[in-house]
Amino acid sequence: MKLIWLDLEATGLDPVTNQVLEVAVATADLFDPFNLKWTYEAVLPLAPTPVTSLDPFIIDMHTKNGLLSECGTWLTKRREQIDGELEKLFPWIDDKEERHTLAGSSIHFDHAFIRVHFPRFARNLSHRHYDVSALKLYCQSLGMPKFKKAEAHRAKDDILESVQHARECTEWLKRNLSQLPNVHTH
Repeated sequence: MKLIWLDLEATGLDPVTNQVLEVAVATADLFDPFNLKWTYEAVLPLAPTPVTSLDPFIIDMHTKNGLLSECGTWLTKRREQIDGELEKLFPWIDDKEERHTLAGSSIHFDHAFIRVHFPRFARNLSHRHYDVSALKLYCQSLGMPKFKKAEAHRAKDDILESVQHARECTEWLKRNLSQLPNVHTH
């Protein structure tokens, strides 16, 4: 099974009323989940939405990280173009156990945007998620210290941070699982 490490940046939290600004994708095998192969990156135009209509928090965040500036260049791609390109990269797989599985931090957020903005690509994805946020919560419930987030809010950087956090959780579990009370492995 392929993991699709994906992150997107958007103008807000609602997939129906907000738009996608950036998407990045790296792939990995389920049994080698941290060995990334960079697959896709795209920035979308902000137009026709005026920057001034965005929440001030979003304007500040994406001005500081340069994304709003990139959304105004000729290098952007339209939503329909990205949907088609992702659909070709990740075609339909009949075997539901082998279907492409999204991976990332709070990946359900990204999946909701994909369903609305990239519906052809969405049809080819599994309903399952490899959710790093859930893994971090599980490890924290067992005593692992909380990670500090970099807050880059750029798709590729956020994927790299998610992979790093998943790797650190895995290493922490390997070191500590046998010492944890009431945790049994079979």
